[in-house]
Amino acid sequence: MHRIPKPEVTHFADRITAMGYIVYIADDGRYGFITDSTELRVLGFSFNDGTSLSGIYGPASIYNGTGWRMDEKPDDLKTSAQVHDALYAQPPRWVYRGQELQGWKYLTTVARYLASYDSSSKFYIHTPKKED
Repeated sequence: MHRIPKPEVTHFADRITAMGYIVYIADDGRYGFITDSTELRVLGFSFNDGTSLSGIYGPASIYNGTGWRMDEKPDDLKTSAQVHDALYAQPPRWVYRGQELQGWKYLTTVARYLASYDSSSKFYIHTPKKED
């Protein structure tokens, strides 16, 4: 049994799922990630001490960690097109030195992300509750 997510996480996940995306929520109910049916990209979200969206790449780099925080916030994703654009965003310029990548080699897929973090985060796929 999972912890009950924060109400704002449930509302966000319901809204994103209604647009046709897949939402994974961590067992603690405060963060997770979005993907689409291809599962080729991961868009992280957090409702810890404010809200944030993060693009995820790998492997973990001593230069740049595992991703970047986006300027957009979860509440900024109001349309399917906005979710798609955030999900498929490219890393910012600071992850490059000249034309060379600094540490990261790929944009993370769902399979890679779960392999790295599912044992600690215990993600589950959000399913909106049906109205009676």
